[in-house]
Amino acid sequence: LRTEGLFRRSARVQLIKDVQKLYNLGKPVNFDQYRDVHVAAVILKTFLRELSEPLLTFRVYNQVLDILNVESILRVTRCKQIVESLPEHHFIVVKYLLCFLHMVSQESIVNKMSPSNLACVFGVNLVWPRHGSISLTALTPINIFAELLIEHFHTVFGSRCPPGQVMP
Repeated sequence: LRTEGLFRRSARVQLIKDVQKLYNLGKPVNFDQYRDVHVAAVILKTFLRELSEPLLTFRVYNQVLDILNVESILRVTRCKQIVESLPEHHFIVVKYLLCFLHMVSQESIVNKMSPSNLACVFGVNLVWPRHGSISLTALTPINIFAELLIEHFHTVFGSRCPPGQVMP
């Protein structure tokens, strides 16, 4: 959590391919042996990006884009409504991931990864359109939505992290 540039720095391409191959073969991966937290960070982003449907689902894409049309004071409430409309298994994974990203943001003085920075990295890996790619005009609402989820984790998801995660 205290590694500067977490999720911003890359790792060796071949190393990432090797780890992906292990996962795809159903073999265990011990990240301790790589001695580089950036390997795990890149694997997480890659996993999210390569899902057949985004974690936030195709169904909510337009709702995410509409976040800019919601009054600022009501945006967190709207984010909560959108997230709560997700299928249960998506909601559980989103809550777990956003709890982690919130914890990363709590160390931003050291790791330089504020909610805004994390949103820039993760927004496009959480939601995208069913057809085509994300337009430049869609980046702003996607990043704002992701930033709200990270910054206001407790309001959006409730006060507790999922089992297995403990807030610092």
